Amino acid sequence: MIWNVIVKVGVNDTYVPKFSEQQPSILASIDRPGDPSEIRNNVLGEIIKNHTNKITTSVSWEAWDLLNLAMAVYTADLKTPRNLTEDRWTRNFKLHIPVVNIPKWDEALPFLVKSLEFLTGDRWEICLRQREVPENCKFQERTNSKVAVVSLFSGGLDSLVGAIDLLEDRKSIGLVGHHGAGITNSIQQAILGKLQECYKNLITPHMFYIQPRKRRKGGGEPSMRSRSMLFLSLGILVANAYGSQIPLVVAENGLISLNVPLTNSRMGSLSTRTTHPHFISLYQQVVSSLGLLNTIQMPYKFYTKGEMLVNARNQEILKDTVDLTMSCSHPEVGRFRQGTPRKHCGYCVPCIIRRAALSSVQLDNDIYNIDILKEYQPFDREVGRDVRAFQMALERGRYLKHQNAVFDVLSSGPITVEDIKSYADVYSRGMSEVKNFFFKANYLK
Repeated sequence: MIWNVIVKVGVNDTYVPKFSEQQPSILASIDRPGDPSEIRNNVLGEIIKNHTNKITTSVSWEAWDLLNLAMAVYTADLKTPRNLTEDRWTRNFKLHIPVVNIPKWDEALPFLVKSLEFLTGDRWEICLRQREVPENCKFQERTNSKVAVVSLFSGGLDSLVGAIDLLEDRKSIGLVGHHGAGITNSIQQAILGKLQECYKNLITPHMFYIQPRKRRKGGGEPSMRSRSMLFLSLGILVANAYGSQIPLVVAENGLISLNVPLTNSRMGSLSTRTTHPHFISLYQQVVSSLGLLNTIQMPYKFYTKGEMLVNARNQEILKDTVDLTMSCSHPEVGRFRQGTPRKHCGYCVPCIIRRAALSSVQLDNDIYNIDILKEYQPFDREVGRDVRAFQMALERGRYLKHQNAVFDVLSSGPITVEDIKSYADVYSRGMSEVKNFFFKANYLK
């Protein structure tokens, strides 16, 4: 079964694709007020409020088209349940989208399809058509921007460290956040407020709201693997708005980026690839093929989370803000377990890695709905599933031998020859951080 994703941009887009009536379709409308399938967002307003010149002349059309595509992919991902497919995982998408410069996109398509298929685990076909643009609207690069670098700002611990390290250079930075429904925005705003108190007049925030409309019937897809492409595309758009060569920083530790499957059963749905080196490389090739010079930098790719904390350039500010951050896979779980929504669940993979890192620098606290140090978690329940997976991986000890670590790292996706040793090393050190924490929790003997 092929899902046709029809993207319409602007009120004058009247495109009607031809496909079999048996094939389901998803509508993703952008900048079409009143259209029931319009993706709710504040992108244009967030960009314009921090720029003095017209937005249409300070951001290249390729950056806009890339964001439109990412929004459409995100919409299709959320609205198409995987359990409707033959293998209950792999979906087939045919994306119909208008772009301004078709020749540039033709060059980028091979990298785009590979990046989407690696990221989402689905099959993708991209059908381009000409997008009309307003007359007398030409791209003019900004020359008066004070922003030196743009960084993604999720509200997590890694993005906090990344922001602090950049701000310690006393240069102006742009912070890019993304949120939909839920508590993410309040978390981002709380951290942002503290940082703005400490680094006055150095931060230009862009907090984007993007929320596709829900399906009328049935549930959506909770995995949201495509969210990282949306986040990156927002970052590229903002970086490009400040200058053609302004870099985009992605602050993510190496262990999380690799996300090596802890057990053989986690090779599929439980092994995400949101900032995997191979995906980032493919996405950068998409950006470059479109003629965009903004580069993606991952300064912590060879650091564990604990090492990021140890090396943070302002320890006092880190200690004052660390408890505001949210690293949890499902921060809303507190509402359903009669806990506190802003608390970490305490038992998911990101929570375990976070606690291990904080414990290694004596910054651990009790802001968890379930404290695995104090409460034994049955391995046959959801709350004990990730603990058990880590326990099994640590007991096997493959990460201790370099050759085995290399094979484990490669199981998560391709790594270049130049980087494989460094990634194997950061994987081993990251697992050792978790091991030390598990000894404290008596999950290992």
